[in-house]
Amino acid sequence: MRRRGEETISETLFWDYLAPIKHKLYNYIHKSLNFSVDTDDVFQETILRAFQYFRSFQKDKNFSAWLFSIAHNEVKRSFKKSRRQSLVLNSDALPSTVANPSDELVREVYRFAGRLRPREREIFFLFYESGFSIAEISDISGLKEGHIKLLLFQARNHLKKIIGAQNE
Repeated sequence: MRRRGEETISETLFWDYLAPIKHKLYNYIHKSLNFSVDTDDVFQETILRAFQYFRSFQKDKNFSAWLFSIAHNEVKRSFKKSRRQSLVLNSDALPSTVANPSDELVREVYRFAGRLRPREREIFFLFYESGFSIAEISDISGLKEGHIKLLLFQARNHLKKIIGAQNE
């Protein structure tokens, strides 16, 4: 049986941990799902599942990696549900204001990254957008570090081919 005071402290702690990374988490899910309209549902399911299992979180571990591993599983679950449906890039969801030319270049790379295979796209955004290290991505995805490096290598090569074909 739960104690009322413990539950309140645990709930408060969860929201305190979540607050600084909530936007980063949403962006990761949004880009992993190729800017799909399903992003809000997957984000909400991730938060609900994390809240449900927060008691299993070990306070000495990295909360971001723990939460992103839940998001990773929810993204995979979403792909399985919509395997027959093609995820289409929603270009309206991309940022429309460009402060300088390098922002436009980043926007273009993200647009092209939408054409990567789902696993490559997810690892690409975990590494380049969310700023996780190879070791952290390994914790999040359950993949070995060598496999992650291979996926990043493949993603970069596919992007080069996609961008090169676009410019021909």
